[in-house]
Amino acid sequence: MSSNYISIEDGRFGFREIFNTYYPSLHHFAFKILKSKHDAEDVVQDVFLNLWKNKPTFQNDVSFRAYLYLCVRNRALDLLKKKSPIYSEDVKIESIDEEVDAVVKEEAFRLLDIAIEKLPERSKEILKLTLNGLSIKEIAEKLNVTVNTVKTQKQRAYKFLKDNCAFLFILIKLIS
Repeated sequence: MSSNYISIEDGRFGFREIFNTYYPSLHHFAFKILKSKHDAEDVVQDVFLNLWKNKPTFQNDVSFRAYLYLCVRNRALDLLKKKSPIYSEDVKIESIDEEVDAVVKEEAFRLLDIAIEKLPERSKEILKLTLNGLSIKEIAEKLNVTVNTVKTQKQRAYKFLKDNCAFLFILIKLIS
C-alpha cells in the first residue's frame, strides 16, 4: 500500500493526487521550453515515471516542488540538445541554456503571480503597491490606512509566499 505514496515532510501523498496537482503546471513549463506539446508531455510523463519508480523521500514541500521543476528543466534541456544539430562550437548549446534559463525565470514569476492572486484582497493590494516601489508610508496614505496596517498585511503576504512559493526562489537561484 505504501508504494502508492510519495513521502514529503513525514506525510504521505497519493501519487495520483500529486500527478493531478503538478502535471498541468509542469506541462506548461516544459511546453514553453520545448515548443512542442508532444515533447512536453513525454518529458513530464518521464519525470513522473521516474518519481514513481524511485519514490524518493523529500524533506519538505519546497524541495519536492523544486525537484519536479528541475527534473523537467533538465530533461527538456537534454531533449533540446539531442534534437539540435551538433556544431564544433558551443554557441548553440549556450544559446539553448540561456533560453531555458529565461523560461525557468518566466515560469517562476508566472507561478508567483498566481500565488499573489490567492492572497486576501488587502494583502494583495499592499504587496502589489510594494512591488511597484511605493514605501510603507505612501501605501498607507494611498489606501487611507495606518502604517501598522500596511506592515502587518505585508508580513502576512510575505509569510504566505514564503510558505507556498519558496521553491520558486530556489529555481531562480539555481539558474542565476
